[in-house]
Amino acid sequence: MSVLHLGINVHIWQVYNVIAVYEALGVQGIPVVNDLEGLDVKYFSLDEPIPDLNPFNKMYLRKAGYIQKW
Repeated sequence: MSVLHLGINVHIWQVYNVIAVYEALGVQGIPVVNDLEGLDVKYFSLDEPIPDLNPFNKMYLRKAGYIQKW
């Protein structure tokens, strides 16, 4: 199963949009933010469209070969 991790990091005056892509097998549990700067963390299957995925990230994932089914 391919899994996508998208994170957003906010630090006072700076905003960083971070994309970390990796494949994982046997993912279990619910991911949680473990610091004061992260806002959200989620796992997504790459077999179906990701809600609200921004166009740049979609293009990047498609170019890298992670999105092939949609």
